[in-house]
Amino acid sequence: MSAIAGLFGLVPGWLWAGLMTASILHGCWVGYQRDGAVNGLHDLQAATVKADLARAKTALVANANFRKFEHQQAATAAELENANQIRKQAARDVDGSNRDDVDGLRRDVARLDAAARSGGLPSATAYPRELAASRREAQNARGLFLACAAEYQAMAGAAQLDVIDLGTGVSFANLVQTPAPP
Repeated sequence: MSAIAGLFGLVPGWLWAGLMTASILHGCWVGYQRDGAVNGLHDLQAATVKADLARAKTALVANANFRKFEHQQAATAAELENANQIRKQAARDVDGSNRDDVDGLRRDVARLDAAARSGGLPSATAYPRELAASRREAQNARGLFLACAAEYQAMAGAAQLDVIDLGTGVSFANLVQTPAPP
């Protein structure tokens, strides 16, 4: 303790006052810097929160716009599918009408055959072998014609459905490839 008292006696009072003033000023300066750093940290945190809120709001708006776009795409795809089903039904109706026409032709051919058989052609008695051969050839040709007509009709119906499916596929591909609205 006497060493400290001796030290106080060796150093003049004005130096002690200067050291104390310098130490207080240093403490004030450090406190000021600390308060400035804390205030800067708070400002940075507030700016970060504000930026996060703005980013979240933008994400919500973008998500809502994307969902709206998806719903529009789904509605358009449903409309395309409905139009496709309507066109398919129309093609089936036309196909059915064509089948009715073919059936009518078959009935006409059968009626004409029955009339020819029942009427007895005058040459039937004179040339029975030639008549039988001609009749077989006509029946073969008629059978071939009817088979071809039915096959072509089935092919035409299938081709019409393929055209409808292809048109729907192309429309859907164009729909999917359109860019999202900004």
